[in-house]
Amino acid sequence: MKHEVNASTLTEWLDSRVQGRKLAARQIQVIGILRSQPRLASYGSVSDIAAAASSNASTVTRTAQTLGFKGWADFQFELRSRFLASLSAVEVAAEHNGHISSPAQTAITTDRTNLAHLERTLDMDTVHSIAQAIAGARQTLIIAAGSYAIPGKALEHNAIIAGYNVRLLDADVAALTNAVARLTPHDLVIAISLWRVYDSTLRAVEFAHNVGTPIASITDSAGSPVAAHAAHRIVVPTESAGFFPSLTGAVSAAQAITVELATLDRDKSNQNIAASERAWDQLRIMHPRSSS
Repeated sequence: MKHEVNASTLTEWLDSRVQGRKLAARQIQVIGILRSQPRLASYGSVSDIAAAASSNASTVTRTAQTLGFKGWADFQFELRSRFLASLSAVEVAAEHNGHISSPAQTAITTDRTNLAHLERTLDMDTVHSIAQAIAGARQTLIIAAGSYAIPGKALEHNAIIAGYNVRLLDADVAALTNAVARLTPHDLVIAISLWRVYDSTLRAVEFAHNVGTPIASITDSAGSPVAAHAAHRIVVPTESAGFFPSLTGAVSAAQAITVELATLDRDKSNQNIAASERAWDQLRIMHPRSSS
């Protein structure tokens, strides 16, 4: 099944990366392939791109580096995120139709690849900075809509147990509006947005920026508008075997932040964890553990 790809945003992004940079003739040929064949550029190997551009692998790699990336892998990760963001859910599903013999196995394999990429690229100093920002904030609001709220819920739940004032704002737009109306520079906003951006999330982030609230972001693209004002940015892979983005990388990043947060003040965290445990027992929330 063929479908039309809205490549205008990809072209605009490529143009913005090329602007002001001096490219050799062969590199310009590579750029032409990236512009005209976004799917090949998103999923093809260096050799595939080189063949299409009548060039060689080293030229493709140098082109990626000239555009400001460490190499082809880093460039392709960003390009593929933007390519998928340009597709509708139906088009994303069509991208996978006919290419998967075992969907469940492919999903697991893809997530394993995503985690390997995250492990290579996640900046631990950024994770530490976000944890410190949560610890120092009067309150932390996590803004995430739809399925993107899943990593946000994990972060909220565990941060509260560790003793920090963290709140997830997801489905209720009225609650989101009322909460951001009271933001101050002493608070923190963590925005989580993958694939296509919810307007409610973007507007809330812009409001936070305008009142001086620090912002951290977890997105699947460094160029996401949700990350535009973020002081701390985490970019996670979201490639999926289905029509929806994988949440595995975002959940892993949220877990990393929580673990880091809980170790900043171990005494505080241990005291709050113990208090939660007592409350669970008194309210009989958890099923009794077997003595055996």
